[in-house]
Amino acid sequence: MKKVLIIILIGLISSCELVAQEYKKNWSEGALTWNDFIERRNSQGVSELKYFLGYHARKQKFGDTTVVRNMAEAYIDRESSWINPEYKTEQFLRYNQVIFDIVEIYKRRLQLELDGASSIFDTESKLYATYAYCTNEIEQFQLESADGFNLEAIEFWEQIVSNELNRYTEKSIPEFKNRSFGYGLHAGIGAGTFSGSIADHFSPTFNFMFGFDFAYKRSIFYLNGTLAGGKVRKDYLSNDYWYEDQNFGLAVIDISYGYAFLDNKKFKLAPFAGLGITELSATNKNDKENGLRLVDYNVIFGLNADYKLRKKINLTSAIKEKVETSIRARLYVTRANFDPNLKGYSINLTVGICGFGNMIRLQ
Repeated sequence: MKKVLIIILIGLISSCELVAQEYKKNWSEGALTWNDFIERRNSQGVSELKYFLGYHARKQKFGDTTVVRNMAEAYIDRESSWINPEYKTEQFLRYNQVIFDIVEIYKRRLQLELDGASSIFDTESKLYATYAYCTNEIEQFQLESADGFNLEAIEFWEQIVSNELNRYTEKSIPEFKNRSFGYGLHAGIGAGTFSGSIADHFSPTFNFMFGFDFAYKRSIFYLNGTLAGGKVRKDYLSNDYWYEDQNFGLAVIDISYGYAFLDNKKFKLAPFAGLGITELSATNKNDKENGLRLVDYNVIFGLNADYKLRKKINLTSAIKEKVETSIRARLYVTRANFDPNLKGYSINLTVGICGFGNMIRLQ
């Protein structure tokens, strides 16, 4: 019974929404017909086309790209637009169509203005200015066409609005260029292994990696940290005693420079090299107050490979921004020399999520 009531409720809500939208007609729905007007005998005029020009915030999906923007909106009100039935002729229908076309032109102009707005105050200012220009042009057309009685003027304006509609075509994604600076955040999990004498004493590790990207054009500076853990494979004696089977921790902090030699719609590949600090640590069973710790400063090199999942373009804020969400595979190698008897390579591979942003400039 509950399911039936829910279905009925959803149906009623959907029906109400459809009814609420029936009074609107968008320019994209086709040319005006007399069905878009109510009949009214009025000594004050022949007809009146009631229209709306404004905007609302909206998300648009285009494939793997989401655009968040203030969308210009324009429509006529079928319930308020009227025609004196004595003048229901082709000439007056064309007259009203020109007005509808002018509103559509200014809607498209408004969209360009909204995309470039720097604040909510700038957005409102651009709306008011565009609405005023639209009203002035409609009044100019009404004056020249003698409120629809001058067919020659109507034909002249039909050519004007046709050219303007072709000039201001609607674009799904606005054209833009990335600005020089970029920034990113990433995190992932993976595994690491050792070579040389380190591998004799320490097992492979389970890794958690996180970090930041700071880019200038194709150059990228990485700041990364890796936290990992494993077990001691066999006893190791240095200044302190590392016991077999005890847990150990691995921490790596590195700063590196990379260059994105490949950066297209789906992939980014950036080899990198830099400097790092590698630390092995564990509990000291012989000295509870002082833990076991081995530290080495070393060179790090590797490759970041990003597969881009989706993009989000935000045009509603003062700073226009594009953010790419990617799967990042990070492979890096570092040479560790903790002790003459404990050295080798640390090889690590992680896979995770990366968010990389660019400020953009509209064309």
